[in-house]
Amino acid sequence: MGRDDSYVYEDSVALYQSLIASGRDVTLLTNFAPDTFSICRARYPFLEEGRGITVSGEVGMVKPDRDIFDRHAEEFGLAPEATLFIDDKAVNVEGAKAAGWNAVRFTDAKTLKADFASFGITA
Repeated sequence: MGRDDSYVYEDSVALYQSLIASGRDVTLLTNFAPDTFSICRARYPFLEEGRGITVSGEVGMVKPDRDIFDRHAEEFGLAPEATLFIDDKAVNVEGAKAAGWNAVRFTDAKTLKADFASFGITA
């Protein structure tokens, strides 16, 4: 089944929110045009619950290019080797790894929880 822009993965959102509630530092790095992401921000308020967001269309870079990973890490004071990147696209996961980040491919919340456990993260 394909995703459409009106569908939100409730279990994934709950996991995201539990990470934030437990004091984890959560930032978002997304490939979106500024106008489209503006609509998403209004439609999905949970997107604003993390510490911050890098939107590709706002910075003129896109995943999987290393520049956007480096910019995001610098902007938010992240140490890539101590940061876990999650994305549903393998090419973006590989881009993050090439930039020195830990990275996993998102398939579903249950698998992501297991991935977190392998990094010592509980949510």
